[in-house]
Amino acid sequence: MHRPGGFVDIVLLGIAALVLGCSESAPRADVKPEAGDAIHDASITMRIKTTYLFNGHLDACRIQVGTHDGVVTLRGTVPSDIHRDLAAAIAGNADGVREVRNDLVLAESGGDGLEESDRTFGEAVHDASVTASVKMALAFEPGVRGSRISVRTDRGTVILTGEAGSDAERQLAARVARDTEGVKHVVSQIQIRG
Repeated sequence: MHRPGGFVDIVLLGIAALVLGCSESAPRADVKPEAGDAIHDASITMRIKTTYLFNGHLDACRIQVGTHDGVVTLRGTVPSDIHRDLAAAIAGNADGVREVRNDLVLAESGGDGLEESDRTFGEAVHDASVTASVKMALAFEPGVRGSRISVRTDRGTVILTGEAGSDAERQLAARVARDTEGVKHVVSQIQIRG
């Protein structure tokens, strides 16, 4: 039986190159990245952004992170000096950071604050999941026209708006929402069509 030697040779050559490449790159792990290394800067930026994303005290969407030659610059808005200091401390502790320039500003009370987005990332994901679950439940409930009812969720409280053909339909929609997993409260603002 004849085996295609060309394919086997290519696979063996690839394995050898991988082994040689790994053995030569091991000493490079001890070498610090040079200033201006774009890949190193990008990895610092991503590490900091990811940490902000999973921090329950910071709104990662309102903080811009830039890194150049190991110098991290923070821009955006935060609600207090505590948040500003926390963001800088997290950035300063990331591997490879030489300096942090903290240009974060405090949000004005009536301006670009966190009124609408002061929920944590986890709360926002949970609310979006609850909204989707309630919409699906309403869509499959025979006694409710789900397409005429809007659903919004804020920290587990579901707000229903729109129209119902009768009081019974309005009550059924509220009950379906209440029975959905993850719902803490239901506020029904559904109007009965006249």
